[in-house]
Amino acid sequence: MSTADKDLVLLVSDNVWKREGERILALSPSLQPLIYEGNEPLPDDVLATIDIAFFSSDVWPDRSRGIVLSIMKAPHLKWLHTFSAGVDSPFFIQLMERGVRVTNSSGATASPIAQTAILYMLALSRNVRAWFEHQNNKQWERHDFNELDGARLAVIGMGPIGYEIARLGVALHMDVESIRRTPVGDEPCPTFGFDQLNEVLSRADWVCVALPLTPDTREIFHQERFVQMKQGAHFINVGRGELVNEDALVHALRTHHLAGAALDVFATEPLPPESPLWEMPNVIITPHSSGASTSAGLRSEKIFVHNLAHYIAGQPMTNEVTL
Repeated sequence: MSTADKDLVLLVSDNVWKREGERILALSPSLQPLIYEGNEPLPDDVLATIDIAFFSSDVWPDRSRGIVLSIMKAPHLKWLHTFSAGVDSPFFIQLMERGVRVTNSSGATASPIAQTAILYMLALSRNVRAWFEHQNNKQWERHDFNELDGARLAVIGMGPIGYEIARLGVALHMDVESIRRTPVGDEPCPTFGFDQLNEVLSRADWVCVALPLTPDTREIFHQERFVQMKQGAHFINVGRGELVNEDALVHALRTHHLAGAALDVFATEPLPPESPLWEMPNVIITPHSSGASTSAGLRSEKIFVHNLAHYIAGQPMTNEVTL
């Protein structure tokens, strides 16, 4: 059923409204924007009016607490769109359990995250840390490195991010294989089901994880899984921190079974200062920012406006998530 004849109230950030307000009003001139400014939760009487909310990248992380609390307390909220791809947080799950429709921005960050994953591989393969240390010490020191050309890359998870990582790996002349729940045949590389995960891991020089967090994937990389990996392989995680048993990863690195790792996500964020990962010279740590490009945020806004048009018309929306 179309909602075009209803006066919808949309909770949207000030920055998004500046960029997309005209296009939003063109879709529904009667729509009433509730523009979120500052970083405090909104009053209860205002929250009671909200039909739609957009959790956009410009409020993350500095202003997220206020808008998240506002969204959670909006009693008549019908639909939430989020800038993120992952919706495994209790925040989203509780909303869906209440009957709120949730859509995400899957694909918006695929390009920057995939490019960052390639950056990790280039940095680790060339030991750029040593170059930087020599530069800081004004030392003219050379070292050899292994090329990515011809190396075997295993991409675990073939959503938009994994697909783009695999595509870039192929472009760099890597020997790419991938794992996904159900191979469909349009992947840019040979692709296998999870029943062949250990076999694929055993022949990979590089393992790049881009899985979502589900009950089936939580700590899918545990001690036995790392044992299956090739001696001297490198491990990259741009999916979710809870996919990995960090104690097992630390052990694999300390025993030199793995040559190195690049990690953008962790089971506890921020990563605690006492984590041994901080001190490991063969580990790259980034603060859950592999997809933090300004363009990705803008793409998520376009997805929201597209979905808003479908919502108003009573048509199916893109990237709707279900429990």
